[in-house]
Amino acid sequence: MPNTRNIVKDFRVETAVGARKCHASSLHTIKAGEKHFAYNDPGRINICIKCAPVILKVAESHVAKVRQELQ
Repeated sequence: MPNTRNIVKDFRVETAVGARKCHASSLHTIKAGEKHFAYNDPGRINICIKCAPVILKVAESHVAKVRQELQ
């Protein structure tokens, strides 16, 4: 069996050490001590806890579409 690659290995939940901006909405900020969703694309992307569920839902829908196309 071939090795399985994890294409979302850069997805993670972090706790902000300092204040950060949310890359999904310029109106949102991530305060020090708050958890947020982060990934690399190719630079570091930080998504606040309010925007993360929508971002993950879109990614989930895209993966489901790709799965369906492969069948």
